[in-house]
This record gives sequence, structure tokens and C-alpha cells, in this order.
Amino acid sequence: MEVGSRSDEEPSRVGQYDFDRLEQSVEFLIKEHERLSSEREALVAELVDREHRIAVLESNLAEEHGKRATAVEGVDKILARLEQLRTSVTANVEASHE
Repeated sequence: MEVGSRSDEEPSRVGQYDFDRLEQSVEFLIKEHERLSSEREALVAELVDREHRIAVLESNLAEEHGKRATAVEGVDKILARLEQLRTSVTANVEASHE
């Protein structure tokens, strides 16, 4: 009858072993979920920070483009005035030589 008693014990051991494995797997999955959730939160925070920095940099870039356009306009005005003066001086020199 030893064979019968062994077969009665084995299913309970197998059942306990399966329950332990299931419990370990569930605990592992819970820990992984918590770790991944924390990692996701950190990544989302980093993404929000980067998006904010990009928005600030784009704003600064637009401001600098405006300043550049104003400077180019000023330089063009100065160059145009210098050209007028050169033309005027050249005309005066030519008129004085006549």
C-alpha cells in the first residue's frame, strides 16, 4: 500500500509546488509592474521637461530671428545711405572738374 500512499502525497506536493511557483511569478510581475510604472513616470517627466525646453528655445529662436531681420534692415539702410553719399560725392567731384 505504500504505492497508494505515495500517489496521495504527490498531488498535494505538486499542487503546493505549483502554488508556490504561481505566487513567485505573481510577486515578480507585481515588482516588474511597479518598476516599469516608476520608469514610465520618470520618462514622462523627462519628456515634459524636454518639451518645455524646446518651446523656450523655439521662442528664443523666433526672437533672435526678429532681431536679425531688424539688424539686416538697419544695415541695408546704412548701405543705401552710403551709396547715396558716394554718388553725391562723385557727382560733386565731377562737377568741380568741369
